[in-house]
Amino acid sequence: MVSLALVLSLLAIDHNAGSAGFDFLRITPGAREAAMGGAAVGSAESPLAFWYSPALAAHVPGQEAQAGYSSWVGGIHVGSIAYAQPLNDRQGIGAGLVYVNSGTMKRTDPLGNELGTFGVAFADLNLSGAHRLTDLVALGFGLHGLYGSIDTFFTVGLAGNFGAAFDIPVEGLSGLTAGVAARNVGYQVKAFQSGRDPMPIEFIAGLGFRPNPSLGLGLDVTKALDDRFHVRAGIEGWIGDIIALRAGYNTAGSDIKSGGGEDILAGVTTGFGIRHLGYQLDYGFVPMGVLGMTHRISFSLSL
Repeated sequence: MVSLALVLSLLAIDHNAGSAGFDFLRITPGAREAAMGGAAVGSAESPLAFWYSPALAAHVPGQEAQAGYSSWVGGIHVGSIAYAQPLNDRQGIGAGLVYVNSGTMKRTDPLGNELGTFGVAFADLNLSGAHRLTDLVALGFGLHGLYGSIDTFFTVGLAGNFGAAFDIPVEGLSGLTAGVAARNVGYQVKAFQSGRDPMPIEFIAGLGFRPNPSLGLGLDVTKALDDRFHVRAGIEGWIGDIIALRAGYNTAGSDIKSGGGEDILAGVTTGFGIRHLGYQLDYGFVPMGVLGMTHRISFSLSL
């Protein structure tokens, strides 16, 4: 079952690597946020923003939808769909699905003899809502329904996300925001076989800064229960409100260094966006060292 071990390891190898159940929740599904090093809690602006912090559902300007796809290492595919809308000037909601599929793999015995094929799949259904307590503070809660399957075995989990978002009024410094979130706080209701795995719980504090519509910056500090502190940072610049160029860095890139020439890109991310008449196409490029390159693409529209 070497292929199975490889897939489960790859699901945990994002820029937030650790070891827990439902490790796929560590993957950054959105192309914009991935291109900005994963910095999202203080600066996410896509229809999938509530997935990073449910409080950001209160910041949705209108009805928005997004579909995304990620080509992961090891032949793993990651897909996502999301919808978000304001309910009124104080409340907003979001719903999304993130899906991971390994494709078909060969099943072998300890001697290497082929015994057919099997697959690995995981899914996360996220329902989130947020409420603005004041013009400057919003609180949000999101509920995850989790499912995973490996061959004939399956697991089910339930988790919650908690978040707060703040507009920070500083005289002479407009566009400064902050956020905090606790993600994936939950329980593996049904284990694959025996022995429940811990959840990939993480705590995040982030800052966002958009001094004008053409420039955006994000900075997150994260701490997962099963990992050390990491910093994610990103920058976005728009050219004529049509093309965005993005770059980022994540200190967790050191987790995938192997001593080879590929290490120079470890932790570095980049990408771009194209926007026109309410439609937006985003691309994110995240190198994974000797494991290969990962690509994310997202298509968003305002309804």
